Amino acid sequence: MCRKLICLVTFVLLLGLVVPTRADILLAQSWRFEKGDPAGAEQPGFDDSSWRTVTVPHDWSIEDLEGQNHPFDPDAVGEYDVGYTVGGTAWYRVRFTLDAADAGKIVHLEFGGVYMNSDVWVNGTHVGSRPYGYSTFWFDVTDYVNFGTETVVAVQVKNEGLNSRWYSGSGIYRPVRITLTDPVHINHWGPFVTTPTVSTSSADVNVATEVKNESGSTETVTLESTILDANSDIVATDSTSVSIPSGGSHEFDQTMAVSNPGLWSMDSPTLYTMSQDVIVGGQTVDHVDTSFGIRSISFSATEGFKLNGQSVLLQGACMHHDNYMLGAAAYARAEQRRVEAVQEAGFNCIRTAHNPPSRAFLDACDRLGMLVIDEAFDMWNEHKWDHVDDYSKYFADWWDKDLDSMVLRDRNHASIIIWSIGNEIPEQGDSGAATANMLTTYIKGLDSTRPVTVAANKSGSSMDTYFAQVDLAGYNYQRNNYVSDHDRVPDRIMWGSESYAEDAFIYWKDVEDLVYLIGDFVWTAYDYLGEAGIGWTGYSPGWRKLAPYPWHAAYCGDVDLTGYKRPAAYYRQVLWKTGKNKVSAFVTSPVDSLPDQSGAWKLYWVYPDIHPSWTWPGYEGEALEVTVYSECEQVELFLNSQSLGTQATNIATEYKATYSVNYEAGELKAVGYIGGQQEAEWILQTAGAPAEIQLTADRSTITADGLDLCYVTAELFDASGNRVYDWNEDVLLNFDVQGAGTLAGVGNAHPKGTESFEGPDRTTFRGRCVAVLRSALYNGTITLTVTSSGLTPDSVVIQTTGGAATPTPTPTPTPTPTPTPTPTPTPTPTPTPTPTPTAEPDMYVNDIEMTWYEPKSNYYAARATVWIKDEYTDDVDGATVTGAWSGATIKGDTTGQTGQDGKVTLESRAVKGGGTFTFTVTDVSATGYTYNPALNVMDSNSVSAP
Repeated sequence: MCRKLICLVTFVLLLGLVVPTRADILLAQSWRFEKGDPAGAEQPGFDDSSWRTVTVPHDWSIEDLEGQNHPFDPDAVGEYDVGYTVGGTAWYRVRFTLDAADAGKIVHLEFGGVYMNSDVWVNGTHVGSRPYGYSTFWFDVTDYVNFGTETVVAVQVKNEGLNSRWYSGSGIYRPVRITLTDPVHINHWGPFVTTPTVSTSSADVNVATEVKNESGSTETVTLESTILDANSDIVATDSTSVSIPSGGSHEFDQTMAVSNPGLWSMDSPTLYTMSQDVIVGGQTVDHVDTSFGIRSISFSATEGFKLNGQSVLLQGACMHHDNYMLGAAAYARAEQRRVEAVQEAGFNCIRTAHNPPSRAFLDACDRLGMLVIDEAFDMWNEHKWDHVDDYSKYFADWWDKDLDSMVLRDRNHASIIIWSIGNEIPEQGDSGAATANMLTTYIKGLDSTRPVTVAANKSGSSMDTYFAQVDLAGYNYQRNNYVSDHDRVPDRIMWGSESYAEDAFIYWKDVEDLVYLIGDFVWTAYDYLGEAGIGWTGYSPGWRKLAPYPWHAAYCGDVDLTGYKRPAAYYRQVLWKTGKNKVSAFVTSPVDSLPDQSGAWKLYWVYPDIHPSWTWPGYEGEALEVTVYSECEQVELFLNSQSLGTQATNIATEYKATYSVNYEAGELKAVGYIGGQQEAEWILQTAGAPAEIQLTADRSTITADGLDLCYVTAELFDASGNRVYDWNEDVLLNFDVQGAGTLAGVGNAHPKGTESFEGPDRTTFRGRCVAVLRSALYNGTITLTVTSSGLTPDSVVIQTTGGAATPTPTPTPTPTPTPTPTPTPTPTPTPTPTPTPTAEPDMYVNDIEMTWYEPKSNYYAARATVWIKDEYTDDVDGATVTGAWSGATIKGDTTGQTGQDGKVTLESRAVKGGGTFTFTVTDVSATGYTYNPALNVMDSNSVSAP
C-alpha cells in the first residue's frame, strides 16, 4: 500500500481545478520584473506590461548591466566584498487565478528567500515584510486572495548599502509557492519527527504534529500517521482522535516502533516518509508527507562525534550559497550539483556559511548522505566592519522569527547534526555571552535533539564564558589554543570551524590526534563570488582591502566555481585516505599565472600556484617544480619513460613528494606503489594547439518543468586528443541552443573575467567553460552546439520529458488603441473572402541539410537538419520527426522534435575511414497537423565524409 499526495500542482495558473485536500502551487513562471521603484507598483491595476518577464528563482545582480556585456561595476557600493556587483531596489509582480470552488480554503504564501528587505502585497494589501535575506518566510493570505478571479502578488526588494561581506545576489532568488489547505489542517512546515531510540534491530519514531482548526465549529479530528519505507511499504502506523474547538489547535504526540530499520548514514542515506492524513467526519481533509531519516548522533569530549554509534571525523566544507553563473538563484539541480561536487572531493560535512541554505540544498544533502551544520547569522547586534546596513540593524526585532524560520523549516532533515548561532560575531567574548545564551536557549526550545554551536575567531581564557553558552565550540583559525583550552576546560567539545587550505596537513593531523576535536572545516570547499581575490591577493596590510576591479571571485575553493576539483582537493583526498585519487601530480607555474598577487601577503587563504599541466612552451630545459600527492607508500616520477627517482610518501613527508624536473615536452607520469606493487598512476601529457571542442553533459534527460537544469562542460583538445590547459591557448566559444530549452548561464571560473554570464559567448579559462541549459515547459530535445573559429565544433542533445506535449503559444498582447480623429466616411469595399483553413492543415518536409564533421579523433559524424513547414509555409513547432540512417553509420539519433524555428537536428556517427551517410524521414507527427509526404520537397539526403 502506498499513500500518495492527493493533489500536487506545480503550475502558476489554476483554471478549473478544485483542490480536494492540500495543494502546493509553485509560482515560478510569468513573473514581471522591473528595476527601480515605480510609484503604485503594489496596486493590482498597475500597468506592468512593459516590465520584463522572468522565471523565479531570479537574481538580478548576476545579469549584464545596461550598456555592457557583464554585471560588474568598479563603483559598486560593496566593492570587492560583493564582487563589484550591484544591488538596488526592484519590483516583482505575478498573476494567478484560484478556482472559485476552492473558496473557503486556507491559503499560505511562502517565499524561500528574498535578498533583502522585502515587502509583499496581495491584491494591493500589504501582508508583511522580511529584512533578513536568507530566511524562508510565509504569510496567511486567505483574506486577501481572490477565488475565481485574478490575484496579483507584488513584491518590493531593497538590496541597498553596505550589507554583505560576500556576494548575496538580489531578488526573489529561491522558490515561491502557494499552499491551499482545508480549514482543519497540519500547521505550516508540518510535523516534527524524531528518533529518540535507535539500534540496528529497532527504533522508536516520535512525531509531534500541530493540527489547527480554522473552521467555524468544534471538530473531532483524527490524525492517521503512517511510516513508509523507500519502497512505499508500510512499516508502522498510529491513529489518534481528539476534539479541537473552532480557532484552536492541538499537538498530537505519536510514537511508533520500526523493526530492523535502515539507518541513515553517509554511506547509506536511507530515508523514510511520514505520511499523515487529517480526517474529519470520515473524510480526509489534509495530507502531508514528510521525509526523515532514522539515525542517532552523540558528541563528547572523550569519544568525539558518533553517528549511529560509529565514530566519524568531520571532513568539513565551508560553503557560501551562490551558484556562480546563475548567481544566487537556487535551482534544485544547481544546489544538488554543488553538494555532489564537494562529496566527490571527499568532504562529508558542510557548514552553511554563514546563513541558512535553501530547502533544495538540504534535500540534496539528505538524499546523498552529506552531514550539515546549519548556521543562522554572521552578526548579531553589532555590524561587521563598515557594513552599517547589514542584518545587525534588524537583529533585535527579528532574531527569534529568523530562528523560527531556520529550525522549524529544517529540523526534519536527517543531514543536519548541529545548529550554529553565528560566525565571528563582533561581540564574541563576555559581551556576547548573554546573547549567545538567549539564542541557544531559544533553539533548544524548538529542537532539543541537536547541539548548538558558535564559530569564533578568538580563543583562550577570555572566551570561556562565551563558549560556555553553547554545546560545541567552533574555532576559526585558532589551532594554537586547541590543547591549552582543552587542558583548562577538559569537557569542551571543539571543532575547527574554519582553517587555511595551505595548512591542511597540520589542521587534519590535529583532528586525528585530539579526540575532543571532532572535525576541521576548510575555508573554503567551493569557490564563490565576492570577497574578491582572497585566495590570490589576500588582504592588504591592515585587513582593509581585497583585490581590485575586475576581480569578482574569491578564488580560494578546493572546488572551482564550475564544480571541478582544484589541486588542493586532490591533496585533501590523500589526507583523508578516500582512495579516489591515490596519486596526483601538479606543476608550479614558473611565473604567476594571474596578475595582482601581492608579494607580502601570499598567506592565509592563498592556494599554491600549481597546475595539472605539462605544457610549458618557452621553458624547455628549465627546472620546474613538480609536487606529487600520494596515499601510497612510495611514488616514482617518469619523464618520457625515464625514471626521475622514487620517494617515500607518508605522514613524515605529509604525503607529498617534490621533484625538480627540466622541462621537455612529452609525458610526465607519477606512479604510486604499495608493497612494491603499482597501485595508481597519474599522467600529464604535453598538449598542442586547440583543434576541437568536446562537450560532456552531466545528464541526458531532464524534466520539462521550466526549472530543471543540465550542465554541459566544453573543453579544448588538440589534434591528438590531449586536453588543452595552457592559458595562452584559451579561445572564445559560442554557445547556440535550439529546441525545448534555453541557455540559463555560462561560466569559466576565471576570477576576474569580464564577460556575460548570460551568453552566448564566453572565453575558456584554462581550456574549459561550463554552460547551464534550462528546460522549457514542453517535451522535446535541447541541442547545444559550441563553435569557435578554426576549431571542430561539437553538439550535445538533451531530452526533456514530463511536460506538455507541444509548446504553449504565447498570446500576443492586445495593444491599447490610440485615439485618432474620426475620418471622413468613405465607401468600404467588399473584402475578398479568405479560404478557411482545414482543421488539420497538411505539413511536410521542406528541406534536409546534411553536414559532416570530425568531433573526435576516432570517428566521423554527420548531422541531418530537417525543416518542417505547413501548407501555408509556416514553421511547425513541436513536430516529432522520425527517420532512419543508412550507409556508413554505426549509430544515430532517429527521432527528435522541432523547435520554435521548425527545425530539428539529428546526428549519426561512423568509424573513421570515410563513407556516405544517408538520412531518410519516415514519419512526422504534430498535434493539429496531418503529415502529407506527397508535399515533401525532400524526404532523404546524403553527405560523404572525406
